[in-house]
Amino acid sequence: MSNYLDALSVLLLISAFVLMGNKRTNAYIKSFKMQSILIAILTGVMGINSLLKDGHVDMLVVCAVVIGIKVIYIPYLLNKTCKNVAYRVEKDFYFNIPILILGCCFIVVFTYFSLSTTTGINSGNINMQVINSVSLILIGLFFMISRKKAIGLIIGFLVIENGIFVTALFATQGMPFIVDMGILMDILVAVIIMGMMAFRIDEKFVSTDGNKIKDLRG
Repeated sequence: MSNYLDALSVLLLISAFVLMGNKRTNAYIKSFKMQSILIAILTGVMGINSLLKDGHVDMLVVCAVVIGIKVIYIPYLLNKTCKNVAYRVEKDFYFNIPILILGCCFIVVFTYFSLSTTTGINSGNINMQVINSVSLILIGLFFMISRKKAIGLIIGFLVIENGIFVTALFATQGMPFIVDMGILMDILVAVIIMGMMAFRIDEKFVSTDGNKIKDLRG
């Protein structure tokens, strides 16, 4: 099974690079959705393995919830939010795209050298999986920093959460069921709130510039 997990961790990392190279908001959402599909496959593989070995169905339930929330519902909410804002392409970045991609490469290298000697993850397979998933967290943070619009900030937050979720899965080979559900529910609530904020920013300022969030009043 480790070969499948290695491949999925690499694909998740590639999806983060694809996201970073995009400018269109609908491409942001599609990249996040593809990333979520990969996470659903990951939890499904772990769930099948757990079912065959121990007879547990917890991870299969988590897989179904990931499909429902991350693959279907959150992209639907984001698409609905994007229809209510005034732009479709982000033109203003703090850095240009080539520099952002180079920054992602640096993040992966930095993570590799930081974690490759860490006690407790000495297995080569675990190293690859955890290094890729921690890189996903940092790239999500970098994505948030590089974008000025609220939609980009929301997507960056979701990528960070994906990275945390996947890192926990790889490091523990399956989190407790209640922890999985708690994380997914928290993320759903956060996305709903951020979507409402993005709409209100656009409604008030005819912009979703994240720099104007500080001027938003309830």
